[in-house]
Amino acid sequence: MNTLKIPIEVIQPSTGMAQAVLTELAEHLDLLAKTGKTHVIDLNSLPMNITDKQELQHFLGQGEVNITLITIGDSKIFETAYSGIWWIKHYSADEKFISEFLEVTSIPEIIKSHVGDIQQAANELKSVINHDEERMYHERR
Repeated sequence: MNTLKIPIEVIQPSTGMAQAVLTELAEHLDLLAKTGKTHVIDLNSLPMNITDKQELQHFLGQGEVNITLITIGDSKIFETAYSGIWWIKHYSADEKFISEFLEVTSIPEIIKSHVGDIQQAANELKSVINHDEERMYHERR
């Protein structure tokens, strides 16, 4: 007798959290457009199951911007199909999932250049330009 193995996937019923998060996002997206006020939702802090997250991912979709920030551990950042709603996932150095956020903003804070870094870059660029100008001056002589 041959046995037939049929894989079975147990699907958890939705808790309704995806709809609650979508409602919150819509309110904060409107507020962002009117006032510039940003908002962050920590998905790890919510009682969402896998079905809820899948519903949320399906509904929000993925937009045109997809960023991988390479630091100690990678951060995956993408704009959803709704401009101004960004999905951010952080991973450890050994690629284990750490945290997940939805950020309502024009540009997520994590990818903005810090003022100190910008000043250092300006100083370095000026130094390179000055060094290059000196080199070119001496080559012409």
